[in-house]
Amino acid sequence: MVINELLIEATELTQMIGSENCVVIDCRAKLDDPDWGQNEYFRGHIPGATFADLNTHLSAPPGSRGRHPLPTRESFTDLLQDWGVTHDKLIVPYDSNNHVYACRFWWMARWVGMENVKVLNGGLGSWLSLGENLSTDAPKQKKSQFVAKSPLTRTVSADDIQNHDYTLIDARAVERFRGEVETIDSKAGHIPSALCRPYEANLLADGKFDAQGTQFSTLTGDLDIVCYCGSGVSATQNIMGILLAGLPEPALYPGSWSEWIQNPSRPTSP
Repeated sequence: MVINELLIEATELTQMIGSENCVVIDCRAKLDDPDWGQNEYFRGHIPGATFADLNTHLSAPPGSRGRHPLPTRESFTDLLQDWGVTHDKLIVPYDSNNHVYACRFWWMARWVGMENVKVLNGGLGSWLSLGENLSTDAPKQKKSQFVAKSPLTRTVSADDIQNHDYTLIDARAVERFRGEVETIDSKAGHIPSALCRPYEANLLADGKFDAQGTQFSTLTGDLDIVCYCGSGVSATQNIMGILLAGLPEPALYPGSWSEWIQNPSRPTSP
């Protein structure tokens, strides 16, 4: 996939604000402050944007499937209907968190068969850098008749990983991957044989994506790649980076490390 099929620039988005053919989704979040994203949204957001909450909209309750398990396709479809989404409209998710949460929405939209979804390259910062204003008005969306289609994405389970020879890509920071620190999950380390490719390395100094997907340049198209992280969120940003590198779309392990470690029989490293 080429960059203009995956990302939209702020200069392009300015021409679409107010159009009925564009739905903007604010995905800002912080793992250690569940209310932060919505509070920031109320303080100011891109005009017309709807807020998508990581914990209540983009995830099911935490449990045996990890910290941010996917909701059902049916419940996510209901949300998209409430937000006025249709297959004919352009959907633009954004955040201010290195595209991590915007990519989670992007991946989930494609999970219910949406093709016309593009992440705002550079996030909210790119919008503000143009001198554009923010709004505190809540949008009034007319409910749509959105119907989910076949997924454009792939997922694998923990059992799949144990029974297949995948190339595993871990999106977490090197220190967490090595097991040197772990401030979120109950056990440190990584899934054996995984490669560490931190999601931050997909970004340039200006906060935009590296359009070449440089950190994945050593991978080849014949590999069956699976992306994971701590809870299936930042891994989606790596999926974006891999597509920018011109490689086939990898699968997502939604439960990721926070699910993997719940079964003591599953191997871990170091």
